[in-house]
Amino acid sequence: MPLTTQLTTTTALVVSLVAAPLYAQDSQSDTSNTETQAMQNEAGETGKTAGENTMADNSDSADAGLLVVRVGDKDISRSDVSGAISALPPQLRQQPPELLVPMAVNQLIAKELIYQAALADKLNEDSEVVALVEEANSANEKDAMVQVWLQRELGNRVTDQSVEAKYDEIKSNSEQEIPPLEAVRAQIEQQLRQEAFSDVEEDLRKDVEIVYYGPDGKPQTASSD
Repeated sequence: MPLTTQLTTTTALVVSLVAAPLYAQDSQSDTSNTETQAMQNEAGETGKTAGENTMADNSDSADAGLLVVRVGDKDISRSDVSGAISALPPQLRQQPPELLVPMAVNQLIAKELIYQAALADKLNEDSEVVALVEEANSANEKDAMVQVWLQRELGNRVTDQSVEAKYDEIKSNSEQEIPPLEAVRAQIEQQLRQEAFSDVEEDLRKDVEIVYYGPDGKPQTASSD
C-alpha cells in the first residue's frame, strides 16, 4: 500500500478505520459524563457578573488540564480531547456528545498505543517517516510514525489473498447474486481494515496500563489486559 506524501490526519485515519468499534468501548459513560458536565458549566456562565466570569474562566482553564485517561506514562487531558474533536471532519463534529467524546478519547488512546509501538520499532529513524515529515510541511514526527506504522501493519494483514478469501466467503454464504470482486473490492478492504485494526488495538492494549479518570480528575478504572 503506497504512502502518499500528503499526510492524512491521524484522527481522520483512525476514525475511518474504527468508528463503529470505538463507540463500544467501556469508557463511553465516564468520558461523556465529563464532557457533558463541562458543557453544563459553560452554559451556566450566562448572566454572571464580570467578577464571577473571571473566576469561571480560571476554573475552565484548570478543568482543561484535568486528566481524562492515562495510556502507559502518557497523560491525556480534557484539552487534548477538545483538540481531537476540533480536528474531526465537520460531519463527525455534528455527532451528539455521548458519541463524539468517547470517539475522540478512544482515538487518542489508539494513537498513543500505535505511537508507543512505533517508537519500539524505531520508526523515528525510518527513512519513510523522515521523508514524509520533510515533504508534508504540516506533519509532525509523531503523526508520521503513527501513519506509517499503521499502514504497514494493516497492509500486512489486508492482502489480495485475504480480500479474495473474504469475497469467496460472502459469495458462498449469500443467496443473492454478488457483484464481481472488483466492484466490491473497496468495501471488502474497508471491512477487513476495520477488523484488522480492532485486532491490532486489542494486541497493543495487552501490555499497556490504561487508567480512566472521572470528572473530579480522580482515577476510576485501570486496564492492562
